[in-house]
Amino acid sequence: MEKGLQSSLFRIAIALNMLAVIIGMYFYAGQLANTPLQLAIFVPDCPLYVFLAILIILGIVRNGLFSFIVSIGMVKYGLWTVFVLIFHSGYYFAPGMLAVSVVFVLGHIGMALEGLALVPKKPLALPALALAIAWFLMNDFSDYFLGTVPLIPPEGMGTVRGLTIASSIILPVAIFALAIRIRENALVAWLRGILFREG
Repeated sequence: MEKGLQSSLFRIAIALNMLAVIIGMYFYAGQLANTPLQLAIFVPDCPLYVFLAILIILGIVRNGLFSFIVSIGMVKYGLWTVFVLIFHSGYYFAPGMLAVSVVFVLGHIGMALEGLALVPKKPLALPALALAIAWFLMNDFSDYFLGTVPLIPPEGMGTVRGLTIASSIILPVAIFALAIRIRENALVAWLRGILFREG
């Protein structure tokens, strides 16, 4: 990729990530205000992981386990949001919300793809996988049993909960097992070229 274009795309990517964090924290502000402090970390899932991704992209944090957990979080909550928006399409795609919801779907697909670009280079040991699964299951417990789940329509919550918990096991295992193939994917490699100036 031509260096000038690469630099421009990098700046755009950072700006979009920062904008996503700001919008996300605005979205969660009311819920955070009513959440006990010890559970607050489990509320703003998408903006939290996008913020952590920025730390990786800028080279502020360089740690394989950290990158692994953030990559899972980006994929999990990006796909979770797309699923919930489509699952509750009658609400989120009503005429008054259609444009915003379409932007949210596209943005969260981008979030999930960016998460794949964060998969660490060096293979991790099995304890890292166990830790990641435990972390995301703890987040699910907080969401669905302690009340930190995002404010979404309550209909079908059992389905949402079941798929969310399943994803906390399936996604870490899949990303752990397929890390090399993920990194070699052409789209992921292109994204890494933008985010990490590779290639």
